Amino acid sequence: MNRLLVLFFSLSIIGCSKQKKIWDNGLTKSVEEITEYTIRIQEDSLKNEIRDTLLIAVKKYRDDDQIAIQTRKTLFDNGHMEIEYIYDYSDRLKQEIVKMSTDSIPLKVNYSYKNSLLFQSSGIMDNETERFEQIETHYYRNDDTKEKSIMRQIFLDKETNDTIRNSTVTTYFNTDEKVDSILSINLRRKGQNRKAVYEFDGKNFVGLKEYNERDSLLSNQKFKYKLDEFDNWTEKKVIENGILKRIIIREIKYK
Repeated sequence: MNRLLVLFFSLSIIGCSKQKKIWDNGLTKSVEEITEYTIRIQEDSLKNEIRDTLLIAVKKYRDDDQIAIQTRKTLFDNGHMEIEYIYDYSDRLKQEIVKMSTDSIPLKVNYSYKNSLLFQSSGIMDNETERFEQIETHYYRNDDTKEKSIMRQIFLDKETNDTIRNSTVTTYFNTDEKVDSILSINLRRKGQNRKAVYEFDGKNFVGLKEYNERDSLLSNQKFKYKLDEFDNWTEKKVIENGILKRIIIREIKYK
């Protein structure tokens, strides 16, 4: 379960777009379905490039362009995850139902609002062998722009009584409500605290630097994009420390 949770709960950033109208899903045009292929790039001993498809994600959208359902398949372990998105009468996200091939009981993430703004999301999964809790609270400036969110995660292995994860993740937003930085605090293990700093070129997410708790640079990622005729990206290259590590191919089916 822990491996799939990393896939689901990792923060997603809207990729690359120009100055056209941006929908809530980050696109410039109404869309029906998106399929993304995450490909790992490696070299063999002879410096020949090897490409392995790690993940296939399919996102289907409603008539109002909000996401309806998402499936994610990890090819390296044949894992499968499905996320169903439930909305309230005001078309606000109310609940996510997460079904994973490794768990018989789905994980439900509930969303609550205050003064029309997202206040908190919480998910608890509890069975005979493990318990997972995640609670994220959102904070806003006086002008109602998002300032930060604080997420707490606890993952307990009941069979060994071992706390696999006990962490706090604080995400800071700039005045344009783009992610500025993320601070991850591991409450269980010292020396594993991390800070990620996001870089934008206008509206485009172009870089990510990760530091340890001593502010030493651990990785420097750059992102390069190919755009279609609607200025939505169809290819994203992830370059880490100057080396191409991953390519994400995105097939977009417009309405």
